[in-house]
Amino acid sequence: MNAGAVLNFKLKRRELQGFGDDGRETTAGDNIKDFLLSLRYFRIFIALWNIFMMFCMIVLFGS
Repeated sequence: MNAGAVLNFKLKRRELQGFGDDGRETTAGDNIKDFLLSLRYFRIFIALWNIFMMFCMIVLFGS
């Protein structure tokens, strides 16, 4: 999740044609693309979590 949030992909959501179902099934690629797009909103939280974890590792495991 860290790598997906940090990477800067130029992904776009699939456009729906008209109302309701457009006749296409959602593929695994579409689901992965949607997941990576949703990770963008959590970039700051994930970055702060990583900094906190690095601090904890230095404090707890540093000699």
